[in-house]
Amino acid sequence: MKNTHKLVFVSMLAALYNAPTMAATCIPGGTIDSPTLICTPTDSGNIDDDRDNLSVTVQSGAEIVRASGRPVQLEGSNQSLNNQGLIESGDDDAIRGKGVNLTIDNSGTISGGDRGIRLQDDADNFTLINRETGVISAENQAVRLDNDFALENANITNYGLIESADGRAIQSRGPGTTVINHGTLRGGEEVIEAREDFTLENHGTIGLNGLSWDADTKTWTNAGATDDEDGVQFASGEANNYGVIIGSDDGIDIDEGKVHNHATGAIVSTGSLSDPLEGGNGIDVDSLYEPSVGEVREAGPLTIINEGYIEGVHAIGTDGASTSQITIENSGTLVGRSGTAIQFAPNQGDSSLLLSGNSEIIGDVIFGAGDDMLVVDGLTSNMLSTGIFDGGRGENSVFFNDFSLADILSFDMTDALIYMSFGIAGDELFSGKFTNFSSWTFGTDGSFSTEALASQFMNPSAVPLPAALPLFAFGLFGLWAGRARLLG
Repeated sequence: MKNTHKLVFVSMLAALYNAPTMAATCIPGGTIDSPTLICTPTDSGNIDDDRDNLSVTVQSGAEIVRASGRPVQLEGSNQSLNNQGLIESGDDDAIRGKGVNLTIDNSGTISGGDRGIRLQDDADNFTLINRETGVISAENQAVRLDNDFALENANITNYGLIESADGRAIQSRGPGTTVINHGTLRGGEEVIEAREDFTLENHGTIGLNGLSWDADTKTWTNAGATDDEDGVQFASGEANNYGVIIGSDDGIDIDEGKVHNHATGAIVSTGSLSDPLEGGNGIDVDSLYEPSVGEVREAGPLTIINEGYIEGVHAIGTDGASTSQITIENSGTLVGRSGTAIQFAPNQGDSSLLLSGNSEIIGDVIFGAGDDMLVVDGLTSNMLSTGIFDGGRGENSVFFNDFSLADILSFDMTDALIYMSFGIAGDELFSGKFTNFSSWTFGTDGSFSTEALASQFMNPSAVPLPAALPLFAFGLFGLWAGRARLLG
């Protein structure tokens, strides 16, 4: 009988020894008002906590992993999570937050089978810092602020990698989101999707999965990226780009606000030419302003400043129904693979284009129906455009602020197309082709109508251009023939 008891006791010990170790709970501490949880490499218990002011630390080497379900859920206000280890879910969100003023500081790995970090309920004023060693990944959105709650004032700073296999790297549909990127953001659809009062500062790479950009050769490679997906999409606010933004539809899709592409910046669309009026633009301007809060309306004014490189079917293009006022300042490079670099909608409002510095435009510039302005001021590249400047409908004006009539080397008008070249001491600096402009202003010489400008070349003594006379000879017939057709 005693031997039997011994056998039973030994069997129980063996069973306990071979049983799987149950996950231990992270070590609690702090005070009632400022509680803490510290998860060490020997602790891998899940966290579900609604205490206010909670501070959670997941140490390096610690793992909070669930094959099914949610490893971390935080529901209190003013909570913080410092992750240096691994938080992973096989089929759910890795982290879900529901309280106001949640801060996540990640230098480890956060991996979601669904979302990496998901915010719901009252999670306004969310702050995320992803450090250089930090990785946040997910099958769907890597960082998502849910649509139904219009969560406000998210602040996301990335130095590492935030990526989604099939969805967005960052999706925040509430007002006031700020994203500052020094690392890499990758997605299977729009890499960043935001709404009104959005702020972006990009020093790194924002790109669709499968797309890459070579800054030295200014060429892109598509290794199987999903079609018709934007790099960045938002309703209003300001984007400052110093790095790379690349999408298979639009580089940046915006309703209203401001985009500033700095000298080191590249904004690229790899889109096709199949529907050049509805996407595939380096910067695409929507016709409607669609906020998360408030009514949908016609989009308001937009300012685009380009000092770097923008490429697409059009470098800058608008939806066919767009009517907003657009102001463009270009001292960089605009490339339109369709042959048109800037394409405004037929009913676009009063708009302007300033060319200065090292401006280069590869393709036509097509304005809309407003009273538009083309301004050449401080140009150093000796290039206007490889194509035609078309003012469209309206009373449209051209300003050559640094040049006088005496700097015109040649002038020709055939039908509605005007050709002019400019130079100094007989050496050509640049030339341009223009149509549908009615007013021309030159430095201190004042403004001229098209007819008055053309008449300057009827009498050679009217303009001190002795070196230019041979160049005018070939164009005079076309000039007067064109005038006869216009005036007749």
